[in-house]
Amino acid sequence: MANNKDDLAKKLGNNIKIFRKKLKLTQLELSIQADIAEDYLQSIEVGRRKPSLDVLEKIAKALKIELYELFK
Repeated sequence: MANNKDDLAKKLGNNIKIFRKKLKLTQLELSIQADIAEDYLQSIEVGRRKPSLDVLEKIAKALKIELYELFK
């Protein structure tokens, strides 16, 4: 079961990275726009951290997408 959660965290992080790169943003730029720490964003993108819904909403807003798009 933990493996499924880890896979979901990696997929979510990869999706954030893809959207970030489409906007040509660095991790630092996105972290500033989302009001989160750069190292926290980096940990999310590689699947080491599982962000709260509030953090995901901040990231989605900074990426100019709907929250559900992070889970496609």
